[in-house]
Amino acid sequence: MTLHAFLLILLSIFLHVGWNFISKKNTPSAAFYLLNSMTSCTIYMPCVIFSGIDWGALGWNFWLFYLCSVLSEVIYFVGLFKTYRHTDISLAYPMVRALPVLLVAAVTGIFGIGKPLNFTAVLGMVIVFCGCVIMPLNKLSDFSWRNYVTPMLGFILLAACGTTGYTIFDGLLIPKLLQASASKALLTTCAFISMIEGGIVVGLSLYVLAHREERKEFKRLAGHTAAPHFCGLCSSSAYVLVVMAMPLVTNVSFVQAFRQMSLPLGVAAGVFLLKEKCPPIRLAGVAAVVAGLVITALR
Repeated sequence: MTLHAFLLILLSIFLHVGWNFISKKNTPSAAFYLLNSMTSCTIYMPCVIFSGIDWGALGWNFWLFYLCSVLSEVIYFVGLFKTYRHTDISLAYPMVRALPVLLVAAVTGIFGIGKPLNFTAVLGMVIVFCGCVIMPLNKLSDFSWRNYVTPMLGFILLAACGTTGYTIFDGLLIPKLLQASASKALLTTCAFISMIEGGIVVGLSLYVLAHREERKEFKRLAGHTAAPHFCGLCSSSAYVLVVMAMPLVTNVSFVQAFRQMSLPLGVAAGVFLLKEKCPPIRLAGVAAVVAGLVITALR
């Protein structure tokens, strides 16, 4: 990994943790993430215009996958804001980031998408699963199925399912878009971000319109705070930086492994900046998740 790639990924990590921290601190809501996506869509809209994509070359299945990805994104944001309202970021952030690794592996394995997992990857995922199991506990003696049947964990699972969905569908969409584009991969990727964010705007707008408290929250936020717009800039830029770093490494697994440093940083932000309590067993769980993700990424 070159120094340039290292710095790009490091900045991406801080941006990703930063926008999650800011949204948690500012009472997250669907209205907040709607403004977030409106900003991201607007920033990268010129890329759609100048990307040179041959829209006629995209078949009906592309748009079907696109709708599925957008729906998954909306589910993710609804799950995320409900998660952050019910629990600490030091618990929610690592679990929402880690669980999709297990879910994506399960879905792709069931439907035969991609290459089968080898022993090392499976071992890493088992370690991730063990870390996720113990993170919600205050102490090991609290282990009971009743501690896992809670609204909080339900919202975490909802956000993780949304992440799983858009991860799988984006993986199917981006190659099709690159084939239909005459531009460089980075420009096409930025155009893709604007397209996805535009779809999220439509989906979250419907959610906000359907909920009176969300309509009030949108009026309170729009034009009165820069927080959701700053989060939109950070979230979209974090992904672009990762795309920029990928050609600079010998194996993209290094990128995925290094990105897992965002998990302990997210926990640290909750503990030191928001003064959240973090029992030792949660730290052990986070350490297991990071180790498992690194093993999986470097398989």
